[in-house]
Amino acid sequence: MDTAHANGKWTGRQILVLAGIWFAFLISFITRLSWATIMPSAIDSLHFTVQQGNSYLTAFYIGYAITVLPGGMLADKFGYRKLLLAAVLGNFVVMAAMVFMHGYWDGLALRFILGLVSGPDLSACLGIITEWFDGKKRATATGIFNTCTSFGLTVINIYAPTVMVHYGWRATMGVTALFPLAALFFAYFALKGNPPFPQQFGIKKANGTIQQESSMARLKKAINNRSVWMLAITGLFATGAKWGVTNWANLFIVKSLHFNIVTAGTAMSIFGITSVISMVVAGWISDHSKLSRHVWAAIFMAIFTPTIIGFALMPQGNLFLLYFWTGAMGVGAFMFSTITNNLSIEVAPADQRGTVSGFINVFNQVGSFLAPVLLGQLLASTGSYVSSYLIIAVFPLVAVVALMFVRESDANQTEDNPASAENDSLSTVKN
Repeated sequence: MDTAHANGKWTGRQILVLAGIWFAFLISFITRLSWATIMPSAIDSLHFTVQQGNSYLTAFYIGYAITVLPGGMLADKFGYRKLLLAAVLGNFVVMAAMVFMHGYWDGLALRFILGLVSGPDLSACLGIITEWFDGKKRATATGIFNTCTSFGLTVINIYAPTVMVHYGWRATMGVTALFPLAALFFAYFALKGNPPFPQQFGIKKANGTIQQESSMARLKKAINNRSVWMLAITGLFATGAKWGVTNWANLFIVKSLHFNIVTAGTAMSIFGITSVISMVVAGWISDHSKLSRHVWAAIFMAIFTPTIIGFALMPQGNLFLLYFWTGAMGVGAFMFSTITNNLSIEVAPADQRGTVSGFINVFNQVGSFLAPVLLGQLLASTGSYVSSYLIIAVFPLVAVVALMFVRESDANQTEDNPASAENDSLSTVKN
C-alpha cells in the first residue's frame, strides 16, 4: 500500500480516474438533454407536432429504464471499465447518427437506442469508484462525481443555443456528438492502471475455493437483501420527489408565485449552485464522521420535506424568500443523493455491486418518471399548486423511514485493506 493511500491523501491517479468517470457521465447527461434544447428548432424543420417532439424525451427514458439493471449485471460480469467505455461509445454512435435523421420514426428509434446504451453508465461509474477509493474517501469522491449531473444542464445551454442559431440544429447535434468522442479517448487512458481495490468477479470461500455465480444467481441474492429493498423504496419516493419538484419549480414560480421567467431562471440557478455544493459537502461529512452512512442519508433526506413546505408556502412577491427557499430546496433535493448512491454499492457483496446499483436505479427511474405525472394529477384534482407540493412533501419522510432499516454490509469491510481485497478477488479487471 503506497504512502498516499496510507495517510489518507488522494493520489494523482485517483484524481485522474475521478475526472475520467465525471467526464464520461457528464456526456451522458449532455446527450440525453440535447433534444430538449434543440427541439423547438428541430420540430419546425422536420414538421413534427409538439407531442411528437415530446415523445423523443420519453423514448430515451424508456430505453434507459430497460437497461439499467441488465447493464449493472453485465458490469459485474465483464467489468466496470469495459461497460462504461461501451456506453460512451454507444452515445457517440447514436448522436452522430441523429445528425442525419430525416423522419419521425428513425429519430424516435435512435432516441430509444440512446437510452438503451446509456443504461450501464451509473452502475459502472459507481463500481469504478469502489475500485479506486476506500471507505474513508469514497463518499467524497461520489459527491464530486454527482456534480456532473447539474453541470450537464449548464454545458448544453452554453453552446447549443448559439450553434443552433448560427448553423442549425443538425450542426448542434454534430457538436454534441463530439463530447462522447472526446470522453471516450479521455476515459480510455484515465481509467488505465491497476486499482488498489480491484473488482471481484467471485468470492473466495474459507476452504480456498472460488465461487463464481451466474448473473441471475447474483440478481436473486440481490433482491433477497432487505437493505437493497429499503434503498429501492428510498429511490422510488425520494428521487421521485426530487425530480418532481425540480421539473415543476419553474412553473410554480411563474404560475403560482407570479414572478417573471427571468426571475424564475435566476432562482433555479441558485437551486443548481446549492445542489452542487451540498453533494460535495455531504460526501465529506460522511467520510469524516463516525455515524453510519444510512444515518447521514436519513438526516439529509429529512431536510428535504421542510424545504418543500417552505418553498410551497412562501408569500408572493418576496424576492429574498424566493431565493432563500429555492436555494434551500436545492440542498434538500440533492444532498442525500451522494450517500444513497454510496449505499447502493456498499450494501452489496463485492461481486454484485453493478447488479445491486442497477436494481436500485430502476426504482429511481420509475420515481423520476411517475412523480411529475403525479404532480400533474394532483394539480388537476385540487386546482392548487401549493396543495400538490405539500402532498409530494410527504414522500421524503417515507424514504427516511426506509433508510432506518438499511445496514451497510459487513462483507465490504475488507476493502480498506488492499491486500485482503486482492486476495479475495477472483480476478482483477484487465485495465
